[in-house]
Amino acid sequence: MKSRREFLKTMAASSALALAGGASGAVAATAVKAAARGARATSGATKPAAKGAAANHAGHAADPAEIAKQKKYTADALKVIRDYPLPAGSPMAFAFKPMKANRGRKARTS
Repeated sequence: MKSRREFLKTMAASSALALAGGASGAVAATAVKAAARGARATSGATKPAAKGAAANHAGHAADPAEIAKQKKYTADALKVIRDYPLPAGSPMAFAFKPMKANRGRKARTS
């Protein structure tokens, strides 16, 4: 089981890969794992962007019609959510309850 920090690093790496575009299949999985490993190795330190990564992203042109369509879908979804009537005194959908951190030995899961 991955820790929350490792999960977030993997998600950030995969999001960066998706924004960079291009890679697919096994190449994408390998790149995500390598990025996650690199993020773990730096332990929070920031690295300057590589020359190739900046150059690849700068040349990407987004389709304005697709962006407009996605903005419209997002606005429509928010309108539906905001217009949904909630009766007064209805129960909360969720509540955040922090959990106590396990310090010291890790619990064995078998």
